[in-house]
Amino acid sequence: MSRLSRWAAVVVAVTLTVFGAPAAVADPQPWSVVNSPTDGMRAEVGETVLITGFSYLGEGTPADRAELTFDDGATWIELDDGGQWRYPLTPTEPGDITFRVRAWYQGMVGGTTAPRTLHVGTSGSLPPVECRFGCTFHVLQSPQDDTDTQAVELGVRFAVDRPGRLSEVRFERGAYRGPVTVRIWGPDGTLLHEQVEPVPNGGITLATINPPLPVQPGVDYVASYYTPAGGYRSQENYFTGSLLEAPFIVHADAGVYHYGDGGGFPTDSWNHSTYTVQPFFVF
Repeated sequence: MSRLSRWAAVVVAVTLTVFGAPAAVADPQPWSVVNSPTDGMRAEVGETVLITGFSYLGEGTPADRAELTFDDGATWIELDDGGQWRYPLTPTEPGDITFRVRAWYQGMVGGTTAPRTLHVGTSGSLPPVECRFGCTFHVLQSPQDDTDTQAVELGVRFAVDRPGRLSEVRFERGAYRGPVTVRIWGPDGTLLHEQVEPVPNGGITLATINPPLPVQPGVDYVASYYTPAGGYRSQENYFTGSLLEAPFIVHADAGVYHYGDGGGFPTDSWNHSTYTVQPFFVF
């Protein structure tokens, strides 16, 4: 081919690409992320554990569907959604359970996640975590504004699997955007920390605990906030099992509340609800 012919071919190729004629592009490949349980976490026999995560394309489009396998791909279980998904697993005997996830988009299957193992009814070392900038558990959800206008304290009950400190508490705001009181509670309603958060700049409050509050494994804590006029965000049927995202252990019915002026230690639950409260852990 002459130099002129080669130049003409380049011009044609560029023209076709720029002005919308068919050109070879990479097919979209959906990808998946597993949030709970962290690889190497432990559960008890009969404890329902929520396998949670999400599957999307690179530009943020939800996958058409996601699938879960417990036998390295011999069989697959279709999950409830292609974007944010969850699957309740209730082990019936001790041992290790290993699973993987994959997603589909327009007939194309994406890569399979690395295997994750849940240890059931056994003991052993803790899974490693990196919490330099704070760890929390993921609450994949679509919370709604609640029309409740009563004074109420809303929170989440949780434990940790290793010593550390709580550095922040995050939650979404509903219709009420005035000041709130953020609290951390220990066992039996012992108040460990309290601070007032002013009017937020947007729809999320991120309350910094300064200095961070020490926490220990084997203890139930509650992170909560008090709103004098309701106006919060919530979603029912979320905490239907345990979220096991190291270092957090969040059991079923973890979303708790308490009605009354001034708030108080929240212990009541409703339809496995979440109130979007997330504590952050650092070493």
